[in-house]
Amino acid sequence: MNTGELETELLGYIRSEFLFGDEDEELDTTTPLLEWGILDSLRTALLLGHVRERYGVNISPAKVQADNFRDVRAIAGLVRAESATAAAGEHS
Repeated sequence: MNTGELETELLGYIRSEFLFGDEDEELDTTTPLLEWGILDSLRTALLLGHVRERYGVNISPAKVQADNFRDVRAIAGLVRAESATAAAGEHS
C-alpha cells in the first residue's frame, strides 16, 4: 500500500470511528489530531488496534509519542516505517 492509500484509509477510519463521519470533511492529513482533541489515550489505543489488525503492524510502546501521532501524515509514516522494520527483521 502506498502512502496516499494508507493516509486515505487512516482518514476514513478516524472519520468514521472518532468523528461520526466528518460530513464536512474538515479532517485532512495535516489536521493536528492531538491539539484538536481528536486523539486521546483511548482513541490512540483503538487506532493502534486497527493498525495491528488491518496492516499487521505492531507499534512499539516506545513509538507512542506525540510527534508520531500529531496528524494522519505522521501516523502513516510511522506505520510504513514500522512495517519496513518488521519486514527487514523477517528477512534477516
